[in-house]
Amino acid sequence: MSGTEAVVLSLVLGFSQLLGLVTALTTRLSEGSKYQGLFQFFFLAYLALMGAATMVALAIAPGAWLGFGATCSLMVVTAITDFRRPQRIYG
Repeated sequence: MSGTEAVVLSLVLGFSQLLGLVTALTTRLSEGSKYQGLFQFFFLAYLALMGAATMVALAIAPGAWLGFGATCSLMVVTAITDFRRPQRIYG
């Protein structure tokens, strides 16, 4: 891989990771709003795109697939994390 290809791959990987985490966070924070369904659609579409990018990177650039796979994992964890404060139950 030449120097230019490595730079482009790094930029694509960095931007896709940032965008993936932003879509996951906005999906989680939009819970209960009227835009919840729209954010969930974008999240699921981007999650599928990241899964496909992981498979393509595995074939094209074997050293880069781990970044895409880690982004998929972080997106799922961010989307299912509950950011609300736990409520105490007094018996």
